[in-house]
Amino acid sequence: MSAKWRSLQHRHKYTYTSVVFPKSYTESLDRIASDTSNSSNFFSEVKLFASLSSTYAQLDEVKKLASAFTNLLANPQISDETVSTAARFYLEILFLENSLPLHRTLISALNKCRKFHHVISDCFAILCEEYGNLGKKEKQRFLVSRATLSLIGYPKLGILDEIVEKCSDRVAMDVVFGLESVLVDVSSGSRPSPVVMEQCQDAMSCMYYLLQRYPSKFVNSENSSNVFRTSLSTILSVLNSMSFSRDCLVASAVSFCAAIQAFMGPKELSTFISSKLFGAFSDENPDVVICESDLIKGTRDLSFLSRLCLLRGILTAIPREVLNTNVNGLVGVQPWTILYSGILPELCSYCENTIDSHFNFHALTVTQICLQQIKKSLSSDLTIFSNGYEPFSNDVKIRLLRIIWNNLEDPLSQTVKQVHLMFDLLLDIESSLPLSKDNGMTKTFFAKVGQDLLCLGPRCKGRYVPLASVTRRLGANSLLKLNSNLLFETAYAYIDDDVCCAATSFLKCFLESLRDECWSEYGIEKGYEAFRALSLPPIMQGLVSGHSKLRTNLNTYALPAILDVDVDIIFPMLEFISVGPGVKEIKLKPDLKLDQCVTALVSLLKVSRTMALIEGDIDFDPSDSDHAAVILVKGVNVRVPVSWFVLSLMHCDDSVRIDAAESLFLNPKTSSLPSTLELNLMQKVIPLNMRCSSTAFQMKWTSLFRKFFSRVRTALERQVKQGTWIPGSSTDNGTHKAEDLFQFMNWLSHFLFYSCYPSAPYERKTMAMELILTMIEIWPINTLKQDPNYLLCPYGDKITSPDSTISLVGSIVDSWDRLREHAFHILFCFPTPLPGICENDSIDNIIRWAKKLVHSPRVRESDAGALTLRLIFKKYVLGLGCNVKFCTNNNSLTCDISEVSKSTRNPVIVYISSLVDWLHSVVEEGERDLTNACKKSFVHGILLTLRYTFEELDWGCEAVQLNGAEMRAVVERLLGLIVRITSLALWVVSADVWSMPYDMDETTCDDDVADAFLHDGVVQEEEGEEEAELGRELVETDDSKEGNGKPAEHIVMVGCWLAMKEVSLLFGTIIRKVPLPSCASSIAEEEQMGLCTEILDLVQLETMGNHFLQVLLKVKHNGAIDKTRAGFTALCNRLLCSNDSRLCKMTESWMELLMERTISKEQTVDDLLRRSAGIPAAFIALFLAEPEGTPKKLLPRALQWLIDLAKKPLSNCAKLQSSILDTSNKNLSKTRDEGVIPTVHAFNVMRAAFNDANLATDTSGFSAEAMILSIRSFSSPYWEVRNAATLAYTALLRRMVGFLNVHKRESARRSLTGLEFFHRYPALHPFLSEELKIATDLLNQSSSTHHAEPDITKAIHPSLCPILILLSRLKPSPLSGGSDETLDPFSLLPFIQRCATQSNFKIRVLASRALTGLVSNEKLHEVITNISTYLAENQMVLPFNTIHGLLLQLYSLLDSNCCSLTDLSKKDRIASDIIRVLSTCSWLGNGMCHVVASSYLRVLNLLLDISQRSSIAS
Repeated sequence: MSAKWRSLQHRHKYTYTSVVFPKSYTESLDRIASDTSNSSNFFSEVKLFASLSSTYAQLDEVKKLASAFTNLLANPQISDETVSTAARFYLEILFLENSLPLHRTLISALNKCRKFHHVISDCFAILCEEYGNLGKKEKQRFLVSRATLSLIGYPKLGILDEIVEKCSDRVAMDVVFGLESVLVDVSSGSRPSPVVMEQCQDAMSCMYYLLQRYPSKFVNSENSSNVFRTSLSTILSVLNSMSFSRDCLVASAVSFCAAIQAFMGPKELSTFISSKLFGAFSDENPDVVICESDLIKGTRDLSFLSRLCLLRGILTAIPREVLNTNVNGLVGVQPWTILYSGILPELCSYCENTIDSHFNFHALTVTQICLQQIKKSLSSDLTIFSNGYEPFSNDVKIRLLRIIWNNLEDPLSQTVKQVHLMFDLLLDIESSLPLSKDNGMTKTFFAKVGQDLLCLGPRCKGRYVPLASVTRRLGANSLLKLNSNLLFETAYAYIDDDVCCAATSFLKCFLESLRDECWSEYGIEKGYEAFRALSLPPIMQGLVSGHSKLRTNLNTYALPAILDVDVDIIFPMLEFISVGPGVKEIKLKPDLKLDQCVTALVSLLKVSRTMALIEGDIDFDPSDSDHAAVILVKGVNVRVPVSWFVLSLMHCDDSVRIDAAESLFLNPKTSSLPSTLELNLMQKVIPLNMRCSSTAFQMKWTSLFRKFFSRVRTALERQVKQGTWIPGSSTDNGTHKAEDLFQFMNWLSHFLFYSCYPSAPYERKTMAMELILTMIEIWPINTLKQDPNYLLCPYGDKITSPDSTISLVGSIVDSWDRLREHAFHILFCFPTPLPGICENDSIDNIIRWAKKLVHSPRVRESDAGALTLRLIFKKYVLGLGCNVKFCTNNNSLTCDISEVSKSTRNPVIVYISSLVDWLHSVVEEGERDLTNACKKSFVHGILLTLRYTFEELDWGCEAVQLNGAEMRAVVERLLGLIVRITSLALWVVSADVWSMPYDMDETTCDDDVADAFLHDGVVQEEEGEEEAELGRELVETDDSKEGNGKPAEHIVMVGCWLAMKEVSLLFGTIIRKVPLPSCASSIAEEEQMGLCTEILDLVQLETMGNHFLQVLLKVKHNGAIDKTRAGFTALCNRLLCSNDSRLCKMTESWMELLMERTISKEQTVDDLLRRSAGIPAAFIALFLAEPEGTPKKLLPRALQWLIDLAKKPLSNCAKLQSSILDTSNKNLSKTRDEGVIPTVHAFNVMRAAFNDANLATDTSGFSAEAMILSIRSFSSPYWEVRNAATLAYTALLRRMVGFLNVHKRESARRSLTGLEFFHRYPALHPFLSEELKIATDLLNQSSSTHHAEPDITKAIHPSLCPILILLSRLKPSPLSGGSDETLDPFSLLPFIQRCATQSNFKIRVLASRALTGLVSNEKLHEVITNISTYLAENQMVLPFNTIHGLLLQLYSLLDSNCCSLTDLSKKDRIASDIIRVLSTCSWLGNGMCHVVASSYLRVLNLLLDISQRSSIAS
């Protein structure tokens, strides 16, 4: 959902803003324009520009304004006074609010004005002075620096450089004032918006440019020194703050480094950084200017992120010579440099001890920059190599490689990209080290790294880009020697969608290297043969494998890559399936079936067509037109049976049919006409695919036809433009293809429209309407006859006839949501007014019909009525200006199509007011008799109509801008009615949940449907059809049934929850579309100009937020909760993105209220129903609403608070347990001990937060602590806490490790190894070790005592099972952690092995599965040998439980670890050793203990299978 909000925020980036021109500007412009209008049109252009109210309109007009300014200055008779006046008006736009999108176009004209350079420079300086003072006076930030930064950012600064230098001190003070103002707001509790964060970053970047470009302007005089001190103090204040974004902190760091270089030489700089920032040496000669002041204290207590940004600033802004200077300088002492001895070890420490995913990414990014500096230092001979000193030792390489291996499979793609860059730089550094060059260790290092990468397996996505780097340095044949099956493994890896892109990048690099090596070894001709012998079989075997996804991914990714390397390989590929040049009769190979050849042909033709290898179109073979077709591939004719094309188009696999249609019907040359064969095949295949129910196929089919229709239009327009064909004229041999194509399109359009007959099947009607909408996108259905393209439109008169209109209007009432939506969109594209609905009577009939539908209790009918009224609003109110009024006499809507005079009210205001009046009458009826109102759908349909209306309404249009007061009054009335609706319906939905209808749980819809209102368009209303059907049936029941009371309660419940759901969605639409209140100064200016766009005030916004919270905290219905959460998210997102601090503080106050409600006293068990009902939804809404680009504030605060809250009762568990066990009847009460219910709330909120994929990155820093808390809470004496902790544990397990494939008993494709898991969550390693020690000690105590009736609750520690389940989800690591690895999962092995031999069967099974993720492939042989040897040596004395546990361990290690080994020789050694040892234990299979015998035989069977597969592979 957060992704949806980001896209919406980007879409509406300029919707709610425009350049704000002050009143003084417009008044001066009016005076000047009247005096100089005859001499130039520049001032009239400025006046027109100032009258625009939208940034989008200003973006279009600013080009004309810049051109007019250039023309004005090009006039040879222009005077300096006129230029000065014009330049002031022109340049002042740069300083105005919201003008940033226009800066680039405005500045582009300045460099062309060299003749008046001095005039422009003086004018800019004056404006800097004026707006600098104005910014202080009116507290407007960054007015001067924003304009200056735009000048600096222009590619060719030229004469503008002098302007910037001249005003540098004023610009610096503007930056200082703006940043200090933000710091003051932050200290007072305000939250900077994303816009303010972006402004701060730009201002700090401007400061860096000034300090770096003009350092002398800041240190040569007393005044400039004061500016410098103030600037440096502000920079450090920003760097110490935690409220700024990461980009702003980086800009502050580089600005700090540029500042200290302004007065320090290289030697002083290196001494200062090493002593003051790294504390390496004591500074004997401190700098007086800085070190004796308090400024340096700002760098001592930085947060981790700020310190990281400071390191990045040093690497970016400090000269490379300083970074490589030996600060120690003593003879015989190991050198100490900032780069190698200070920055690199600290960065490695940050990478090894990450806080969360965000910090991990930043740490790896700075490490990558550090490696770049090391690489450039080595290439520039700046690195010190003296007296055997190795600044980049083997230990450093191993440390960096370990960091890289631990992050190869990180869930953040940007993190993986940084790791790949680090790896590539590491290889470059290894190649540049002089010691490695001399002793030939470079190739050995590359081979070792390549072997480690190959051990990761083909399903590891992160290995392919590093493998490509190794291939470029080591060679393709060297990798094949390490793994001869590398190409086959890579080709089979394409079965995984996640791997495809990465595998393709490696495959292309590998094939290029392999081709070049074959050329150099065998020559060009034989080299191609050798290359194809190696590369062709893996690809072709994948294409004919019969696996649909593998074939699709291969022809999408791998085939284009191999054809880029060797384009002529297409002919051997065709010959592989018995197709090729000169082949007259097709004879299949014995090992291939016809179906395999057809699917492979489809793939080859699709890729060849995409890469333009096929010339012309596919047509009949003139020599055998009935059975064969000819394809011209690279100038060579290839014959293919026509029956193969027919088989491909009728194939049972959807992807084959799609690919076959693409290869036949699409052409890269879009102006080419389809052949006769292609049209014939298309005419056959379209009817056959009209009833496919697969949504994926429908989407691909629609996309295919969108491209085909575009090709048809381009081809026909080209024929008309060349004069070779006229639509409808008689044809000759040269133009029959164009006429055939046009007639085919006419047939297709009629076929599609006639497929929408009323009783048509759902699939056929859906596909037909999808293709009709696609066709309308290419050929608008309302094209005027005067348009030259009218003759090319493939529509007949019957398509837009009144009968067609009425038929489509009837389709709006269809029972399927997609059909209603499609019918609406098709009618939306019809001419205005709609054919057949042109008179007042006909429109009134449609409106009355829609009104009846709106009042229907069936949701599909009320949605149909709302869609119809939406169509009326768009076509007749907005399009024709008709008045639709509400008559209070008969509660009906009427339409007047007569022309509206200027004296009457605007039709838009009249229509919305009429809907509000209609809503008012229904609310009054509900207040009189709620049951009767709910029988007629209550207010759901009218609220839905209002929501659709607001979706269509442009709040920046003239009707709203000029009638702001009326619109505000209407919205205020609407909000008042919604409050009344809430008072009517909320108590019903939040009533005693025990009396809810039995089927209410089934009404919950999916999140995508719940959030569908976020997008512009029609909202699907699937979620309420069951309830509405129930309501309709209950209305029609006999009166005798209502005596019971239950059906009437059901009717009220359904009507009220639909009303609350629609209220929330309507609020969300309003808050998304309506302009928010702006700052007080801008409001005053707008009111002075008579144009105030504010619709909602602060009180109304607060009322809306309180309404959302009230509903979420009271409602127990999941459907209403989902919709309310979506609306609350919309509100909070808009408020947090606002520049007004008053709006941002509202969300924090709502968070406070939510926290108070969570821990409120006198809560009962009813508050826990539906997993705390709306409390988690309210928290998630606040979390999702936080905008991108600013530090998250609400989420970290709330999660830490929730974790602390959940910890509190755990300390009292021991005291409370005895009293709880004594009161056996206490559980029957709805009250619980103090703190229990808030704890359950906390776990439920955490479960929802960790379940949300959009919050995965932000919550990653809390995962370990929450997991520890959840596992410990398994010991709680309260079943409610245990239950909630179990659900939170499940969500955390899925988020941290991935989904479990129950069939393969493994986690998701990108599951974690044990090393990766403990690297990401280091706090879990000591916790698990401690808990396992306690749990195993308890198991040993229980096994040593012999009770007649053992108590299993005492024998098994509550934490043991969740820990074993967690460890069982980890996969084995192909690499060992090393002897010095503190987080090595192997250290947990003794505890797990102790559990695996216990008397409890389930514990043994879980422990054996948990064993696999702890044993790396390097230690596998040792562990298996130890287990099997211990079993053989003690087989006669061990109990059967222990023997069974040892056999389970062997089976798990063999099945998971050994089978995944890529080293076949190691696999054979393990299998042979175990077989030799187990042969001495053959008595275990004699059936003395059936469980042991079964396990023994399973191990032997698995060993046999491993041996057979190894022999086949070898």
